[in-house]
Amino acid sequence: MPDAMGLPLVDRSNSTMEPAELAEPAGSKKLAIMAPPSHRERPVTNLGKVFGQFAELQQQMAEQVVALEDSVQDQRQDLALAMSQMPDIRERINWLIASFDEQSRKDESIREKLGRHDATLATLVEAVRGIHQAQRQWQSAIEDILGILSRAKGASLPPLPEF
Repeated sequence: MPDAMGLPLVDRSNSTMEPAELAEPAGSKKLAIMAPPSHRERPVTNLGKVFGQFAELQQQMAEQVVALEDSVQDQRQDLALAMSQMPDIRERINWLIASFDEQSRKDESIREKLGRHDATLATLVEAVRGIHQAQRQWQSAIEDILGILSRAKGASLPPLPEF
């Protein structure tokens, strides 16, 4: 029959005792003296080895805890540094936003001016075309008048230079 740890129980009673000797009267109880266990019945554990392994595991755990604490401390320092830089970063972000907004306004103003200049330029181009057209008409009219005058005088005059 196994014990609480699952190991088989070893009968340690004196095998020289007879079952009749073990039987007791109903009213009295007697303690049976048992022989010390022999080493063949159960394995012997080297406590020094067990405690050595325990000490090694404890040392490894301590090293891991120290490494973890160092890592946490480094992360705290990094976080503290990041937190200390946060106001400066916010200020820079706000400056960038303001600069972007100001540049957007300037760009919009330039676009409006370019639009007005494009409209003015288009009007100016049409005016120049109109002037050229009028100049051609005047030049044609003057050439016609000169032709009529030269025929009227009977003499031919040299042509006028072009403008």
